[in-house]
Amino acid sequence: MFGITLRTASNADPFWQLVDRASALEPSPSIRALGYPPHITLTRYSEIAPDLLLGAARAFDGAKVLSLTFDRMGIFDGDPLVLWLSPRRDQRLVDLHTNVHQIIDPALCDPHYQPRQWTPHLTIAMSIPPDQRARALELAARPIEPFSLTFDAVECVSWPPVRVLRTTTLTG
Repeated sequence: MFGITLRTASNADPFWQLVDRASALEPSPSIRALGYPPHITLTRYSEIAPDLLLGAARAFDGAKVLSLTFDRMGIFDGDPLVLWLSPRRDQRLVDLHTNVHQIIDPALCDPHYQPRQWTPHLTIAMSIPPDQRARALELAARPIEPFSLTFDAVECVSWPPVRVLRTTTLTG
């Protein structure tokens, strides 16, 4: 897999606390196992020419940091289940996602990450088995204390394991 992520180097204690709570529903903690900072995946491709991916990332040169507030939990109800945090709507985030698709044909992208299909999210658990569905739904329904993270880099990555191919540092 390949993708473009928006990642943070912020103090993310509230995020990690929610990751640890959600990880209790998994056979093993999926997000901590990534060894990668909190991030929002803008695009995901099963296959893509690395030059095309790296070229799209150049569109972020000179972009400004983005502060997002997360205020609720959601669930992608599949097998496995995925718990995630939802950012408050921010047009700049939507624009960053759109910019990538203006450079790389959206048809190459995983359908869930294509324009009008993408749900901006910060994953906190991605391998919850179906037998934990009731507990996952209960956790997702609980209110969370809103918190903000500043996203300061765009990265081209491949996985598994996560390998950073290019980092663009966003400006203050």
